[in-house]
Amino acid sequence: MRESVLIAVVVALTFAPTAAAADNAAVLGKWESTTETPQGTFEVVYEFTEVDGELKGTWTNPRRNGDLKNVSWDGETLKFGREIGRGGQTFNLNFEATVDGDAMTGKMITPRGEREFTATRGS
Repeated sequence: MRESVLIAVVVALTFAPTAAAADNAAVLGKWESTTETPQGTFEVVYEFTEVDGELKGTWTNPRRNGDLKNVSWDGETLKFGREIGRGGQTFNLNFEATVDGDAMTGKMITPRGEREFTATRGS
């Protein structure tokens, strides 16, 4: 009897549903972003892709481009980071955003504080 119960528990745990990762489709694609700063309006295109189930991304503006760091999507919040160089120094920018269809809104966290940003998914 104990063996039957033990076998039943092992089988149940083996086939029990596990916590599923968020569906990355909600954030995949190219996003045209605008951020207002005291230095002017900055436009960047972010592209999010999925490689072997892992969310990846790149950024591009008229003068530079690069890979995004620590890209994650939990079904509610998209988080990612990027490095920029200015005046011989490197700065980390971190982003947190929500996505509603083809609209993204969030904040860019910089060494000088936070700035709001928006993005629209391109076709």
